Amino acid sequence: MRALRLAVMTVVTTVLLTAAASAATSSEAQSPLVGTWRTGVMTPANAEATLRRYGLAKWIPRFRSQTPLTEPMAMVLVISPTEWDLYGKPKGKRRVEIDYDARYVVKGNTVDKIHSSGFTTLRWSVKGRKLTLRWLKTTEPSYMGMPDKVFQYALYMTQNFSRAS
Repeated sequence: MRALRLAVMTVVTTVLLTAAASAATSSEAQSPLVGTWRTGVMTPANAEATLRRYGLAKWIPRFRSQTPLTEPMAMVLVISPTEWDLYGKPKGKRRVEIDYDARYVVKGNTVDKIHSSGFTTLRWSVKGRKLTLRWLKTTEPSYMGMPDKVFQYALYMTQNFSRAS
């Protein structure tokens, strides 16, 4: 009887662990962030308007000399189950890496985008095919004397992203 009880408990435990693993894989695959997202074409002037709107106008002169947004381009955000990569895609040209090789962790309606030098926390919202990101905080260091926050606002908050795939 004891051997039968042990065998039943083993089977039940195995079934429960398999179901839990399957549910975790299934929920990860169904994460609303996973996929390819794209903005419309953005210009440096659009990014500067965003910086003005959020009280970061004093950084515009320095942003102009440091921006990866050197010409009109769409932002392409590729989020896999394990990685976060942002590219710029000028019309008729190959995409270029901007904010790439980041890991990320979703916590409710926030996401921590993690680099080896720190992380940035963004609030996210998906409505239909639209992804909206809003900067909350960062531990990323300044880049050439400019807060990382300036880049995050300009690149992620100038336009919403639309699901491309």
